[in-house]
Amino acid sequence: MSPRDLVYVGHMLDMAKKAVSKTAGLSREAYDADENLRLALIHLVQVIGEAGRRVSPVGWRISRSGAPWTGLILAMFPHTRCRYPRTAT
Repeated sequence: MSPRDLVYVGHMLDMAKKAVSKTAGLSREAYDADENLRLALIHLVQVIGEAGRRVSPVGWRISRSGAPWTGLILAMFPHTRCRYPRTAT
């Protein structure tokens, strides 16, 4: 993995930590009532996706292509309304 890739992966991790810290201990009702929080989380996920898109395909993405991404996202954001059935990962 190149040093540039490490910067992007680090940025993704930082944004994920922010998202988790903003939702820690939050009830579903509080989450649903806070539009600003929902918009902030959407933005953080977009930033994560944009950084992930810039990670080179050699190394990181290929070596982790079998990662249970849907399960990881649902674990990070339990309030997410997902169209896909939750599966044990």
